[in-house]
Amino acid sequence: MRGKKPFATVILLAAFAAALFLGKAVPGGGRVTAYRPIPEFHDWSTRHVVYSRWGYLGNLHAASMDPRATFSWRRRSADAEYRAAPWRPIWRPRRIIRRSGIERDWAINLGTAGTAPNMYPAKFSFDITQAPSCANDYVVFSIAAPGGSAQPNLVAFNNLYSGTAGGTGICNRTTTGTDLGTSATVLWSYNIEGIPAGGAVPTSPVISFDPNGTGTGTKIAFVESIAGSAARFHVLAWKSGDGKDAANAQNVLKPKSINSFSSTAPAAGSGTVTDLALGAAATGTDTLSSPFVDYFRDVAYIGNDLGILYRVKDVFCPSSNPDCSGTTKPAPSLDTTWGTGGALTVCSGKLTGPVFDFTSLNVYVGCSDGKLYSISPSGTIKSLTVGDGVASKTYGGIVDPPIVDGVNGFVYAVSGSANAGANGVLVQAKSDFSSSVAVPIGAGNQCNLHTPQLNNAYYTSPTTAGALIYVGGATGVVSQPCSVSSTISGSIFIYAVTFGAGGVMTSGAPASSLNAGGGPGAEWAPLLEFYNQTTATDWLFIAALQSNQTNMASVNITSSAFGTFANFVTYGLGPSGMIGDNVANTTTSPQTANFYFNSQKQNATCSNNANPSTLTATGGCAVKLSQAALQ
Repeated sequence: MRGKKPFATVILLAAFAAALFLGKAVPGGGRVTAYRPIPEFHDWSTRHVVYSRWGYLGNLHAASMDPRATFSWRRRSADAEYRAAPWRPIWRPRRIIRRSGIERDWAINLGTAGTAPNMYPAKFSFDITQAPSCANDYVVFSIAAPGGSAQPNLVAFNNLYSGTAGGTGICNRTTTGTDLGTSATVLWSYNIEGIPAGGAVPTSPVISFDPNGTGTGTKIAFVESIAGSAARFHVLAWKSGDGKDAANAQNVLKPKSINSFSSTAPAAGSGTVTDLALGAAATGTDTLSSPFVDYFRDVAYIGNDLGILYRVKDVFCPSSNPDCSGTTKPAPSLDTTWGTGGALTVCSGKLTGPVFDFTSLNVYVGCSDGKLYSISPSGTIKSLTVGDGVASKTYGGIVDPPIVDGVNGFVYAVSGSANAGANGVLVQAKSDFSSSVAVPIGAGNQCNLHTPQLNNAYYTSPTTAGALIYVGGATGVVSQPCSVSSTISGSIFIYAVTFGAGGVMTSGAPASSLNAGGGPGAEWAPLLEFYNQTTATDWLFIAALQSNQTNMASVNITSSAFGTFANFVTYGLGPSGMIGDNVANTTTSPQTANFYFNSQKQNATCSNNANPSTLTATGGCAVKLSQAALQ
């Protein structure tokens, strides 16, 4: 993609990409013949590294080192064979079951809080070549509330494909006194107590991936944080049934507490956890920086609120890691070969989640000072000004991780205030920061801007024809501070920006916009684009952080920049970041293609369990919505 290439080159790259999808022979390699389950995960990081199906051979090869690239290519392919291993029968989805309106399939109380607004749950699929699994597929929610004996800070659910709206789910069970039967069930619930106890998990969790397959999905990496203490990086080898309530299959509020930690890599299924302090400073909390894992090298990058970026080695300790070949496998530790003792001071503000680029081998991270930073493998730091920064403007910082397109050599970032506060801004920069393009987005210094989204044509077209990037913003004036109770003398908009020669973003005002109206609240949650292969339809799902009125909807973006808003619904004070799972909802397997998110604090109870009277808290709520209800 990005600029016209000689025909022979395009064919070569397409053939190479196909070989990566299928496991077919390439020079120096061969077809895989033995069957094993093909797992897949989706978490915050799969939203922030983007992999086009077209590019230079060297870039595609470098990208293939990241399992997220394979996930992306498989999902974007029009050929069903690319979505499954060729040595097994393909689960071919039938046409979508359509129904009007959005209905939640289940919603389970998470206690006094849930996943933070611009953070994400993480979804694991056991085997994408088979029908979805009730027992083995699961979704993990981090909880931004202090853990305790009656409050978890990390939970997971299975029996995900349950529900009654639009068809009985394949995981539905007979209702009993302990199980609703039409809702997900608790797989495990933990209160991980670092030093001191009472920490929350305010950022997104990450699921393990083992290149050899056997360890994928068996561990969770996450960061626990509490005021007055350095953030703690944990790796949990979860155990099915830990923290489950025998009297209520949907109750997460009897978690297993863990306050002692393993000094070696935790064994899968052991229910043990490792603990690593990220520095010694009493103020080194982490409220924005989710861990990013380079699975090929088994290292993780994590930032904190002091502007320090850490690199941790031996994260999941798969058999492909030479450090883990012995009998005693090491626990995660700071990589002292990087920076100073495994740490680099990047800026003087809060860092976003870092994103590793498998092409340039740089790490990209945003900061609350309004600058985007790159860190080279040798530790050289470069910066590019995006927003006005917190010193001059309240919403001038970068609060969401950048989007990195290593195949085409671009990085994207947004800020709520630029150009002396005149507008928000979307910036595209070359990966070496040698040039950049800034597009004004709405009114400035009104609210934070969150993660933009690219349409399907960006990933699949060998040129820039039809490629768009979407971002939310506001016009007019928002009553301050920007919050769910704010009012706006203007409107909130979704903007669409086009691309020109060489994939360079078009400068000037956005090419198109869609007015979502006014009312309370003006801050968009992170957008979600989802391409449905079955119907060849591209969807944009939007949500606003506002209360007491419609805050979620969908837009068909297949054939034009915008269709019209449809499928309106209200969910509490709006959702966290959303993730999707399977491609299609089928007549034989209803309730198997969904979106997952945390609905922020509700105006009414969100409990969905066999004994609702025992769970009436109005805090965070783990929600599953069927794709068919959203489209």
